[in-house]
Amino acid sequence: MVRSLLASRSRYARQRDWLRLMAAYVLHSMARVTRVRHLRYRTRAPGDPDPIALRLGTSDFHVLKEVYITGEYAFALPFLQAVRPEIRTVLDLGANIGLTVRLWGRLFPGCTIVAVEPDAENLELCLANAKPIDATVRGIRSFAGASSRLASLDRSLGAWAYRMADATGEDATPVRTVPEIMGIAGLGDATIDLLKCDIEGSEAELFRGGPAWIARVGAVLAEVHGGYTAEALAADVRAAGGTWSMTVSGASVLLVRQTRSTPASAPPSSRS
Repeated sequence: MVRSLLASRSRYARQRDWLRLMAAYVLHSMARVTRVRHLRYRTRAPGDPDPIALRLGTSDFHVLKEVYITGEYAFALPFLQAVRPEIRTVLDLGANIGLTVRLWGRLFPGCTIVAVEPDAENLELCLANAKPIDATVRGIRSFAGASSRLASLDRSLGAWAYRMADATGEDATPVRTVPEIMGIAGLGDATIDLLKCDIEGSEAELFRGGPAWIARVGAVLAEVHGGYTAEALAADVRAAGGTWSMTVSGASVLLVRQTRSTPASAPPSSRS
C-alpha cells in the first residue's frame, strides 16, 4: 500500500493534499493498533476537489485506495466516457461509503444515482460524501437480490466483505429486486444507463438466468466473487437479449450493450 501511496504524489496538484492522504494512512494504521473505531476524519483524494469523510479503524481507507489510488474501475472509464451523453441514470448496488457514487457524479454531471447499501452507517456516510457532486442521489438501505425477503449482514469477515445472510432478529434488512429498488427511487421503468454491482457474492443470485430487467440496462460494471466467473456473468446478461462487449480486469467485469456508441478499439471480449 505504501508504494502506491507514494506513487500517487504526482497526481496531486498541491503537496499539502497528498500529505493529508499520508496522514490519513498513518491514522488508519494507528487505529488498527489502538482499536479506535468510527471516529471521523477528512482527507483528499487525487482528482477530487472536495474532502472525503472516512472513519478510523474501518475499511474506509482501503475503499478510498481502491477507488482513487489503485483505480479498480480505471479500466472501464474509457468505455463509459465514450457513452457519456447517454448515461443519465446510475444504479450503484453496494454503494458502501459513497466513493463510487462520487466517481459517477464527477464523470456524469447532472445524472441521477440510486445508491443501495444494506449497512445503515455506511449509507449515512455515503450520502454525506455525495453532497458535493452535481447529481441527484437517492439512498436506499437494502440488499439486492432475485426475490423479496429479509436478510442480515454477515459481518464475520469484517467491514471490507459484509455479505448477505439469513435474517436474524432486529438486524433484518429488506432484500429487494432491481425493479423494486427503481420503483422506491421513483424511477419506475426508467432505463438504467449504468449498473454498478459490488455485493460480495450475491451477484450470482441477482443475474442468474438473465432476468427481464436487464433489457433496461445499458452497461454493467460488476465485481464477481467465488465460483461466479466473468464468463458466467456475461452468459446471464446475454441471456436477457442483446449483443454485449466484455472487458475484464481482475475480478471486475464491464459489459456494454453494443447498440450504444463504444470506442472503436473496444473488442467483443477482452481481458486485462
